[in-house]
Amino acid sequence: MCASRLRLVQASTLAMLLLATRGYATPAQLTGEVTSGLWSSNRMLDDRHAVSSNRLKLNLDWQASDNLQLRSAVWALSSPERLDGKREDAGVTEFYIRHRDWPCTPALGRKLVLWGRADGINPTDLVSPTNFRRLTPENNDQRSGNWGLHLDCAAGQGRLQVHVLDRFEFNDVPLRQTPGVTFIEEDPSVRPTLALKYDVLGSSADWSVSFIDGHDPFPTFAVRNMAPQGITLGQYATRMRMLGSDLTLVRGETAYRAEIAWVDFQQASATSVARRRPYTSLIGGAEWYLGDRETVSVQGFWRHLQSVSSRPGNPLMEQVQEAQALISNERDTDQYGLTFRYARPFLDSKANLDIFAVWTEPRGDWMLRGRVKYALTDSWRINTGFDLFRGPQDAFLGQLRNNSLTFVEASYLW
Repeated sequence: MCASRLRLVQASTLAMLLLATRGYATPAQLTGEVTSGLWSSNRMLDDRHAVSSNRLKLNLDWQASDNLQLRSAVWALSSPERLDGKREDAGVTEFYIRHRDWPCTPALGRKLVLWGRADGINPTDLVSPTNFRRLTPENNDQRSGNWGLHLDCAAGQGRLQVHVLDRFEFNDVPLRQTPGVTFIEEDPSVRPTLALKYDVLGSSADWSVSFIDGHDPFPTFAVRNMAPQGITLGQYATRMRMLGSDLTLVRGETAYRAEIAWVDFQQASATSVARRRPYTSLIGGAEWYLGDRETVSVQGFWRHLQSVSSRPGNPLMEQVQEAQALISNERDTDQYGLTFRYARPFLDSKANLDIFAVWTEPRGDWMLRGRVKYALTDSWRINTGFDLFRGPQDAFLGQLRNNSLTFVEASYLW
């Protein structure tokens, strides 16, 4: 289905949803959060220090009738995260209308699609894009939803999610400025994405199987122009198929989690586009509940990449391929390591501590992240923490060394 035809279907469905409204509307609920903070560094790999970040979030929930719901989440910020150097930006995280009384509970618009049950690393979570350059303590604040038609259908013991997405957005990744290289962010023209997930919540186990026929959210480098002054790189959307599954088992005070994804890429025919390495990614471990909501989690992971044919005799494309392998974590055929998380409340549950660490071989790179939240009142929050990246510059986590930082933020919620 072409994008224009899909948008026509969306418009027709929205009109039908509005005409099907029954009952009485309830007042819309508007909530929000304004945050201001100081960060020792940004996440742009440009060696800047002592930067300010200000963010605003507004959430609107409106029950238009007994069965019709409108959900909107928008944001605005002044923070260094754009390649063009502008600090001010705004956008939409979610904006959709949902009808609960119709079969498959259709939702039309922009909706977050977050998959995976593992802790911190989710191989199947490849639908909604992430802005890795955003200065925020919360990973979910880096996520954006997907425009399209979203269905949630009862099917046997579980539910079947169907997402038909007519627009595609890349992850925003940190890119080191290199003399003679200009990078342009392009909006790709691609065919719609289909994402399916069958999810079962059971008394003994929660599990799911998932499938994506779409494009990899990590951009693929493509040479757009070559001149004596340097080269211009753009973004190419590499066609991708993913088959995945996840599982959670709870036994007493221990939760066992596992997740696996098999990802295949359709290589671009153009010789000016970098090649991608298909892979299988697996993570599994356990989380222990200790005392009053205190938790410890340990997981092991393994990632195996397939070999792809190279393009010999082109030194420029060899350099582009090396840069591609670094940003998409495709340097080593086999990568393995451990994750660790410790979390607990303290000060009568007014404060929360969260420590998360990743150690990776064969290059020995690692990261350590710490967060402390403190509720001064029902409306005021203080958030502080640090990110620490270490390892060789030719490693996925090691090349983020300049993004190591500390921060403190104050937030007002209503």
